[in-house]
Amino acid sequence: MTYSSVAAVLAACVTILSMPPTVSLAQSASLEEALGKPGARVTIPVEAAKEPFPKAFVSEAQKAFNSFHAQMGGDHTLYYLQNVSSVMRTDLVVPNAEYRPFEYVLDPRIPEIVIETDSEGPMALKDYIVHPTFRHQAVMMVHEGKVVYEAYPGMLPTQVHLWSSASKTITGLLAAKFVTEGRIDPDASVTRYVEELVGTVWDQVRVIDLINHTTGLDTEENNQSILNPQSVFVRFLLSVFGSPDRRVEIEDWLQVLREVEPLPGEAPGEKFRYSSLNTHVLGMVVEGVAGIRVSDVIGREVWGNLTARMPLLVHLAPDGQPLNLGIVSSTLQDMARYATLWTPSWRTFSDTEIVTPEVLNLIRASGDPVAFRGGAKEAQALGLFAERPVKGAYQFDFIFEDGALYKHGNTGQGIYIDPERDFVAVMFSATPYVPPYGEIKLPAYMRAAAKMLAGG
Repeated sequence: MTYSSVAAVLAACVTILSMPPTVSLAQSASLEEALGKPGARVTIPVEAAKEPFPKAFVSEAQKAFNSFHAQMGGDHTLYYLQNVSSVMRTDLVVPNAEYRPFEYVLDPRIPEIVIETDSEGPMALKDYIVHPTFRHQAVMMVHEGKVVYEAYPGMLPTQVHLWSSASKTITGLLAAKFVTEGRIDPDASVTRYVEELVGTVWDQVRVIDLINHTTGLDTEENNQSILNPQSVFVRFLLSVFGSPDRRVEIEDWLQVLREVEPLPGEAPGEKFRYSSLNTHVLGMVVEGVAGIRVSDVIGREVWGNLTARMPLLVHLAPDGQPLNLGIVSSTLQDMARYATLWTPSWRTFSDTEIVTPEVLNLIRASGDPVAFRGGAKEAQALGLFAERPVKGAYQFDFIFEDGALYKHGNTGQGIYIDPERDFVAVMFSATPYVPPYGEIKLPAYMRAAAKMLAGG
């Protein structure tokens, strides 16, 4: 989201009317009311997260937890982002028994990179990364398997943090691996693999439409739906996040999926419309093929091969369903180790090639530039990079003409992968959607650093 679009989003969303509080949490509050709740707005700096929060604050945040409140980006969000396992059940996906630390070759040119911001004008990275409006907590850049830049303005290197939708790349990777291995037919109906959705609109959706967000269903995740408590997206998130308040009725997430409607006049495959519901259902496809929970698939296929420092935390719905749609946590360094698996330096952190050339080529060849053009994600790319990507595919928001890939996550998480330049970058943030916040330009610095290190 660009800074200039935030005011328009807020103006549109504050007019949402609350429905009677008799059915579910999704119907209980408008955006205006939600922002009025304690902890919903920003009053403390991100560096506060480096220290333990006061006991009374933690108690208040835990009692107030639900997905809509967590996405406000306020003080409570700062706590949730690093403490999801305190408010949600969690699987621990263990890494390889061997731990390999990063080698550091810091490049003094990177902090001096200047990018034009919407709100503050031209800024060097060293100034941008600590500016209070952008609320970035950590960033790391890795070239040829070595750390060339890092900063931790809002957390400690050893603290874990929510990836948000940046973790959708793991689901996309699993899907691509299974397609290249012949275990998933991308042209098959979703319900060939997910029996729970037989007899619904998902019968008409192919797996490839899940993979590339072209389902033709009314599930799009955009600036308006994220802040609309009655949207299907918010209803689904509320159902899988749950609430510690036992007085609140929580919808069944599977029933929310079964009630999804098609978009009038739009067939599957026609238009790129990003949605976390697609990723969750894709995880169900993976489970249907593998016969084990997606947390265990991640462990067997990815994290168990990674010489990470800590387990990957996969957070769960109230019924124990792993939330592969973006609800996983790790340290920033372990996220960067995972990103490095996509580059020629993959051997730095794994003895097994996980992202094979066949997998990477499949992802880059997939996606439809025509379906992507003019959509919400193309507009988001212009805000984040000031550059137009070609398309999105296999859960990556953006694939650029030079083959670089990027995935963004709520409140400013991100993973940039540039295999041709042997460069990756990852970031954690706590950026609200409402003014004066909302602008994020760190991905543009990442791409500029990759090009600089490659000689142009």
